[in-house]
Amino acid sequence: MAFHRIYNPERLHELIDAILLIESDANLHDLLQAIVKAATQLVGARYGAMGVVSSNGKSLSQFITYGIDETTRTRIGQAPLGEGLLGEIIANAHALRVDDLSTHESSSGFPANHPVMKSFLGVPVKTGDDHVFGNLYLTDRLNGEPFSEEDQILVESFGRAAGLIIDQATIRSHLRELTLSEERERLARDLHDTVIQRLFGVGLALQITLPMVSNEKVQARINSAIDELDETIREIRTTIFEIDQEQVDGVSLLSRASALVQEVGARLGIKVDLRVTDEINRKVGNVCARHATQSLREILSNIARHARATAIRVEITAEGDLLVMTVVDNGVGFTSTAGPGRGLRNLNARARELGGTCVIDSGLSRGTMVRWTAHWQD
Repeated sequence: MAFHRIYNPERLHELIDAILLIESDANLHDLLQAIVKAATQLVGARYGAMGVVSSNGKSLSQFITYGIDETTRTRIGQAPLGEGLLGEIIANAHALRVDDLSTHESSSGFPANHPVMKSFLGVPVKTGDDHVFGNLYLTDRLNGEPFSEEDQILVESFGRAAGLIIDQATIRSHLRELTLSEERERLARDLHDTVIQRLFGVGLALQITLPMVSNEKVQARINSAIDELDETIREIRTTIFEIDQEQVDGVSLLSRASALVQEVGARLGIKVDLRVTDEINRKVGNVCARHATQSLREILSNIARHARATAIRVEITAEGDLLVMTVVDNGVGFTSTAGPGRGLRNLNARARELGGTCVIDSGLSRGTMVRWTAHWQD
């Protein structure tokens, strides 16, 4: 860190205080918000933001702001993806200080309803292995002065400290995920080995009892109970399918997808036709393969729960530098004016993190098509 380049004792104390403010066990999102706030206040800026660089290293997957109220943020619309001046910092991974944004060659202006901003300071946030996690963007000092070289040094030092704290938070998160994953595996085993077997036994006992009952109303009730048990078993199998977690890195995309397809057939009784092109199977990076597999699990789970489909077609191909996964079912389809649910938000988030998109086309009685894309090279 560049502490030795800070000669003003008061500002050095401000930097240390800012770093201590973000030493917490908060979740990653809250931690990033604290980092943005501390960096903004450290140099007396009016506005601040943290852009998290996506895994493709070319765009932003998250954009966390400070100083802009919720109403203004909603009016502005889509968060920046890392183009223009922001893209220059992503590409070069170096600090950038600009006295007047309107005069810089990479500045592309502001969208409608965006506050007017003049001075700018952008600094990469690097983790312990020198990986650029994201960038801090600060604009307009409250005193009206442009950012100074000392401001830049302060934020660079703060950014390096923030990167180390993010490292610690990520490690804690991974440990929590490991514990959660082990608990999920135990729950899946218990559901499969105990609960489903008991329900199946109860259903079998009712079926054996049915011929002994002469009352038609009682027979109807027993048949209804058997149907409910069958539906409950199907729901539990779908739940097991959802909570099973893929653990293996370095396994080919075809192997991962094939395992999912076999699982759908064995546990959920739906036939899946899988096609993965040889090119994408050989070249797809591990991060993309993992996200694609988890997205496929999410899509198949949604089909099992809602579509009443008997057949699914999955095609995974390459279009330029994009992996394209198309999933089509022959289910009942849907039409809805409601906003996206958790499942769709997850699919969109995974795609966007890798520079892709997720589009769904469906209609009543014509099934559903999901087209999920991502940059396939890590």
